[in-house]
Amino acid sequence: MLIEHWGEGQIKGALYGEGADTPAVRDMLGRFERACASPAMAAMILQAMTQIDARDILPTVHTRALVLARPNDLMVPFEASRALAAGMPNAEFRALPPGPHAALDSALATEALDFVCGPTSSPTSERVLATVLFTDIVGSTEQLSSQGDRGWRLQLNVHDQVVDRMLWKYGGQRAKHTGDGIFALFDGPTKATRCALDLVPALATRGFNIRAGVHIGECERRGAEWSGLAVHTGARIGAVAGAGEVLASRTVRDLSAGSGLRFESLGAQHLKGLPEDTEVFRVTQPMGVPF
Repeated sequence: MLIEHWGEGQIKGALYGEGADTPAVRDMLGRFERACASPAMAAMILQAMTQIDARDILPTVHTRALVLARPNDLMVPFEASRALAAGMPNAEFRALPPGPHAALDSALATEALDFVCGPTSSPTSERVLATVLFTDIVGSTEQLSSQGDRGWRLQLNVHDQVVDRMLWKYGGQRAKHTGDGIFALFDGPTKATRCALDLVPALATRGFNIRAGVHIGECERRGAEWSGLAVHTGARIGAVAGAGEVLASRTVRDLSAGSGLRFESLGAQHLKGLPEDTEVFRVTQPMGVPF
């Protein structure tokens, strides 16, 4: 079948499974086949492959080897792979989850890395006390609809420039761009709160109404990613803020004593996904008091 239809991408099913039976995949593989060999040369290569028999030399291969196989592989029989490993003195055989022959999934990558580098472990995590700030553009969907993709992208560039300047001013570090806002980290709650209060008017003059939430607690860092209850709490506090509002947790208020910031209690709020109600405060800067 492959010889008769060489250049048409018919090998797709054996390589990638029937789920890859699409015109785009057939076209891609067909171009690869035509670039590799003519139909006559492909027939010779395929015929030669069927005559290869390495069983006699397998006992002489003493190098450590790893043989991986998938049940129901249409290109290489599973039992043939097991026999290949059994024939080499220092070979290991490991079964991968069922799937197509050419599936380059995490199971294949993990087995290969474990064999070459030793067992891999999850990225080490580190717990750090930090203040988290979440901002969100209010009505971003409506603005996107009215301005179009290009106009909104240009507007977001302006937004990011203002945010980056404020983060630099208050010593904040952007941890993630959330699409319609930012997630940033600070070494103290007062800096984070003042940054949020400064961002509200600075962005409003550029056509952005934002909401913000501030919280402090232990955050878990895994590589470049941040997680933990403190991060989720900060995000949830920001989500309940209204346009132009900066909300903060009781912990932020308590640790900001003497800062000159004003905290107005909004009472205990049930924040989505959190086990207990959280007291939330609206933060304002007294008039005439410089940041």
